Amino acid sequence: MTKRFPVIGATLAAALATPALALPPLPDWQQLEAYHQQDKGIELAQRSVVTALPVGTPVETARAALAADGARCRPARHRPNAETCLIHQYSLLDGAADDVRWTLTLIEDQGRVSGILVDRSIDRHGSA
Repeated sequence: MTKRFPVIGATLAAALATPALALPPLPDWQQLEAYHQQDKGIELAQRSVVTALPVGTPVETARAALAADGARCRPARHRPNAETCLIHQYSLLDGAADDVRWTLTLIEDQGRVSGILVDRSIDRHGSA
């Protein structure tokens, strides 16, 4: 009977010692909000998020990056292979404190991101 524990331990140690692949940072949500009118929508946000969390990124990595950026993630309703992450902030661009919600839907396939949908909604509280 051979003992495989030292081999497994050495393999794990080598894997853990390998530097993790660095991903580009997530977009600055305040900056995206400032450019939203010029962008005429969410195309810049979509491109920025997909660049930061490309297809194939482990879902745990994507979730952790979004949580570090202030997002709250939960399983998507009626979609077993998706997770919805919400980033809530305030915008003062029009002189009032509007509620802005960026919703990111992570589509998963075998524990990896296979797509990301980005949406933006705003509750206006008046203007100056």
